[in-house]
Amino acid sequence: MDNKKEREEEAERLQDTDAPPYRPTVSVLEPESSQRSPSRKGLTSNLIFAVISCTVGSSFQFGYNIGVINAPRTIIIEWMTEVYKNRQGPSETLSPLGNSSNATGSAAAEEEATKAYIKLLWSIVVGIFCVGGMMGGVTTAYWVDKLGRKRTLLWNNILGIVAGALMGLSKLAKSYEMLIIGRLIIGINAGLSSGAGPMYLTEISPLHLRGAIGSVHQLVVTISILVSQVLGLPAILGGETSWPFVLALTIAPAIYQLATMPFCPESPKFLLINRQQEGKAQKALIKLRKTSEVYDEMDQMKTENQQLLSEPKMGFKSLLTDPALRMPIIITIMMMLSQQLSGINAVMYYSTLIFEDGAKMTHENAVLATIGMGCINVVMTVISVVLVEKAGRRTLHLAGLGGMWATTIIFTISSVLV
Repeated sequence: MDNKKEREEEAERLQDTDAPPYRPTVSVLEPESSQRSPSRKGLTSNLIFAVISCTVGSSFQFGYNIGVINAPRTIIIEWMTEVYKNRQGPSETLSPLGNSSNATGSAAAEEEATKAYIKLLWSIVVGIFCVGGMMGGVTTAYWVDKLGRKRTLLWNNILGIVAGALMGLSKLAKSYEMLIIGRLIIGINAGLSSGAGPMYLTEISPLHLRGAIGSVHQLVVTISILVSQVLGLPAILGGETSWPFVLALTIAPAIYQLATMPFCPESPKFLLINRQQEGKAQKALIKLRKTSEVYDEMDQMKTENQQLLSEPKMGFKSLLTDPALRMPIIITIMMMLSQQLSGINAVMYYSTLIFEDGAKMTHENAVLATIGMGCINVVMTVISVVLVEKAGRRTLHLAGLGGMWATTIIFTISSVLV
């Protein structure tokens, strides 16, 4: 009883001070299960709240803006063509000599040039998102170390709101440049959130739940892709007058995270290792675990911190020249290449067009086929979340690569035959 009273007093003291906490001696009279069970259980309401806040504001944004541009593609292209032609002004239907055949040929050539230019513009609208993603991704490490995981996610929402406003107002302003700039900014937002979000999730999770909670990021990405595809249906928000709203909806998750993330604790690992604030780190863990029995996790982070401090700092050159790092670097690069070069990005951005041109579907059926593809994506991600701790990361990744290899061959053969 005395030991429990000491722990309660210690938890109260940590609410009012940032001094390094005193770790009470564990009573040998208390069974080990009672000492460790709260910490081992781990999945508390505070942790769930933090996971939802993080994934809605980061993972959802990332996936939503991958799929949102797909379904209303035809309508947006028609709008861009109209805006471009209005800027060019009326064209002459007859040549100066009154030769109608020359005028017809000139008009046809002009129409082809317009189509080519609009096709280029549309490629920029789609691809600029990835350019922004690279810009955000390469700066993630700087911001999460400077601002922290939580503050990086919070400030990143400003980009989401600005981007949503630009894309949503582009039709009203008759400016496809606003659409392109908005896609660039939301790409930067997605690049930052796709790095800071999973990092925050991993660092607030108990060790035995780390794999499952880390997989929630990808699960929410696939769900948001499906949501964007459904909302992009002409009958919902993908119509001729309503498509700006489906693009502007990216503001909603940003506002949600701005409203909820301030109530979530900062990453305990960041506070302890990066800021050397042991008291705040322990308070964050106590809030997440809803128990003062967090000493084992604190010890693990302290051990990791001591190992980091004892190891020499390595620059980019060391990553390329140190033989001990060669294999981890090769594995990391191949993991990323296997995902990015699998063809999934092209399918997610252009699936409607692929179904129209490759499978000779009508636009309506192509959109429905795209939604079906999104449903399968969600189902398989749910399965991976369930199996990740049982089957292992390597096994699941190899199984996924094998499936992509087979389906890519089938896709290529069918495209040639059709």
